[in-house]
Amino acid sequence: MKRLAAASAGAAVLLLATACSEPAADADSSGDLSGDPVVIGVQSLDTGPVAYPQNTYGAEAAEWYVNNELGGIGGRPLELDICSGDGTPETGVNCANGFVSSDVPVVFDAYDGTSVGAMTPILAEAGIPIVGTLAGQGVAEAAEYGTAFYFSGPLETSALGMVTVLSDQGAATAALAVTDAPSSHGYVDQLVKPLGEELGLDVTGVYTTVDNLNYQVLAQTELASDPDVAGVIALPEDACTGLVQALRQNGFEGTMFAGSCSQFIEELGGEAAGAIVQPRLWVPRSYDNAPPEVQEELDAFSEAMEAVGYEDELSARSLYSFAGIVNLATILDEMDGEITAQAVTDAMKAVQDFKTFLGPEVTCDGEQWPGRPGACSHEAIFFEVQDDGTLAPVDDEGFTELDTSVAERAITG
Repeated sequence: MKRLAAASAGAAVLLLATACSEPAADADSSGDLSGDPVVIGVQSLDTGPVAYPQNTYGAEAAEWYVNNELGGIGGRPLELDICSGDGTPETGVNCANGFVSSDVPVVFDAYDGTSVGAMTPILAEAGIPIVGTLAGQGVAEAAEYGTAFYFSGPLETSALGMVTVLSDQGAATAALAVTDAPSSHGYVDQLVKPLGEELGLDVTGVYTTVDNLNYQVLAQTELASDPDVAGVIALPEDACTGLVQALRQNGFEGTMFAGSCSQFIEELGGEAAGAIVQPRLWVPRSYDNAPPEVQEELDAFSEAMEAVGYEDELSARSLYSFAGIVNLATILDEMDGEITAQAVTDAMKAVQDFKTFLGPEVTCDGEQWPGRPGACSHEAIFFEVQDDGTLAPVDDEGFTELDTSVAERAITG
């Protein structure tokens, strides 16, 4: 499905001009369903210099899965209106205006933090809620509108989770790479560093561009301070792989942190062993160490990705979109009456003890995080890369509760 909205010369606002993603050839995403489709907007960071096309791959697989395995939404097919973001506010404004023009009842945030941050006032004015798995830096402001809901919690979940697991490993210093962007500086300065200080961990953000990246230079920059931990806060998959390899080549034997990266594990083999990763969900590489019910959901994800031609793209990014859209579709399917923006907002606020796909039980009552009413969880999961390339949870229980009082002290005072 493609949607092109062109702005007239005298238009007061810009309308969307976007190429929307199409399912892989020969993949039937409608299933044996009837009635008008339920159309939801999807904002996906799949173009530009820091693109994650896996966001869109997972969304397309979720559309197939909902329609072919879950029976659609109330017997009607799910249809995704995907706006390709490039991580800029301008794109976010264009996409938001397009979604408002199309009168979608909800927008799924496939982790396009900067663009979605610019979208929130526009969507809030129209009463259209935002739902996502991961919350980016730019959407923290959405809390004031009461129309943004994130299944794995706010951005603080990543920041507090990272410093918690590293502190628990006995680390006192960390040097970690992140894409050089205003949102990255805000994330490190306003979240990571103060949260780390509360737990006795001094984190240095090493900012880099991803164009023509010299991994050896980046690795040497991190290692210059002789940190206990080196690695990644957030980089595209290829850059993550290059940096981890360069750190090993430079003799780093301390704790390696690789954020939500996953492709480096297969590409680097034994060099990846011992690295800590922090996906928000159970992921395919954790299959052998996951409980049976989790294995069943991982199988479903793999089968859906294969059905739309992305069987080689089973990354955490693909999974975040897939799981989030499946969660959202399940909630929509349980609604009574017309699926409007207000009805979706009310349904999200009523979510309680809802078992998410490959995630924890969530409640969207506004009480899960201090100052973040759209956060539906305060739990996290961490994995260590094993010698055979599988992932084992750091905590035997899998998901663990984070101490949100640390965030309250560090951020809200």
